[in-house]
Amino acid sequence: MIRGALSALARNEPLGGLISRAPVAREVVKRVVGGDTIEAALDVAGNLADRGFFVSIERAAPAVTTQEEAASVAAEYHALIDAIGAAGLAGVCEVSVFLESIGLQAGDESRARERLGDIVAHAGAGQVAVMLGMGPLADAATTVAWADELHASGHAVGVTLAAVLRRTEADCARLADRHVRLVKGSHGGDSVDAYRQPIETDKAFVRCAKSLLRGGGQPSFATHDPRLIDIIGVLGQRFDRPRQSFEYAFFMGRHEREQERLLADGERVRVYVPYGPEWFERLVGGLAEQPSTIAAALRSLLPGTP
Repeated sequence: MIRGALSALARNEPLGGLISRAPVAREVVKRVVGGDTIEAALDVAGNLADRGFFVSIERAAPAVTTQEEAASVAAEYHALIDAIGAAGLAGVCEVSVFLESIGLQAGDESRARERLGDIVAHAGAGQVAVMLGMGPLADAATTVAWADELHASGHAVGVTLAAVLRRTEADCARLADRHVRLVKGSHGGDSVDAYRQPIETDKAFVRCAKSLLRGGGQPSFATHDPRLIDIIGVLGQRFDRPRQSFEYAFFMGRHEREQERLLADGERVRVYVPYGPEWFERLVGGLAEQPSTIAAALRSLLPGTP
């Protein structure tokens, strides 16, 4: 398996396809990914919705570098939105869009902004929510600025903010009346704006959560950290937040018992479902936000474990 992974990397082949072809891994893969196609992802989303979960779907693919690739990805987002509506899942299923997937790095920022506007308008017409992701290649300032532009134009687009960035506390305070998803974000990197120690990021996450829960929006807290999940619950009570007025978000297949517990308690729980050719790389990117828990996360993907 390791030799095959190295060969795949040498050929620049997505690791997701290699892993999903390994017999011992197929059942594990079904628990953590929505498949390679829109149809497969919607099957997963429908099953989750039937159980009472909300869903976030993202086409997991590398950043595009040409206008042709960007146009192709934008067309698939339109197709995904149409399929969500046709499946009757518009009320429970959002689409996650990363700016680098629609051409932010393809040499013409204005065309990428236009594509995003078209996607958001199309989603709004179909009553499908859109969440702007915070990818590694799109800086926070750009993502927030584009979200502000869309909001000013009457589009209720959500935005993901990373607590690891020092600027995020001010962003959360300003955007507390909107739909904001708070994540920890990756530690380190070259950004001078980032906290370097995990404990500092955790503290910032709590401060950001307080701002969002004081506001009038519907915040989403994407974390698998049990300490932070408990703190969010306490803060929700402190700020008189009714259940369903904010949500907890998890990767598909991660901490399933905790997902079920929160759901049974009447909380709003969203499950993140990646699909497409590079779902494995996207999933690992999510795990990397919490390096100390990667081993536990991988164990949780094994059959028979929570």
